Amino acid sequence: MRGSGFSLLEALVVLAVLAILSGIAVLNVRPLYDPLQDGLARTEGYLKKVRAKAMATTSAYRVVLVSENGKPKLKASYTYRCDAGLSFSNDPQLVQDFPTEVQVSVNPSDAFLCFTSRGTLVFRTNQPGFSGNPEIELRDNRGRSSKVQLLLGGGVVRR
Repeated sequence: MRGSGFSLLEALVVLAVLAILSGIAVLNVRPLYDPLQDGLARTEGYLKKVRAKAMATTSAYRVVLVSENGKPKLKASYTYRCDAGLSFSNDPQLVQDFPTEVQVSVNPSDAFLCFTSRGTLVFRTNQPGFSGNPEIELRDNRGRSSKVQLLLGGGVVRR
């Protein structure tokens, strides 16, 4: 008569089958990844983080879009107040990368975006007739686009 329970060999076989099924499931989840939504969520979170750091350190933080090796990045730098003529120091902890499938632009393209120590946005542009709030537009390789709008009170909104 055989006792109840299972042997070590049976447990290993069950674990191996579960590992194979999990591997197949993970490979099928990959098509659910949306680089545009990922970039949008990252950008929104990044801007909120920069604003929070400006308020926490009572500094002014400027956000600029740069291209490094053909890849767009948002970088933040700080000083004591939002003035375009001042020298800003880079904050290496506040760098935002984007998925490779996403192109990024700022509207207006010459926008000066700076969060004050109170969390409000200082925005300047040399484009005549521009009215409204600055936006960061993300466009994927399928032609879809989404925007993050920065409100002058410091809020960040998806559009």
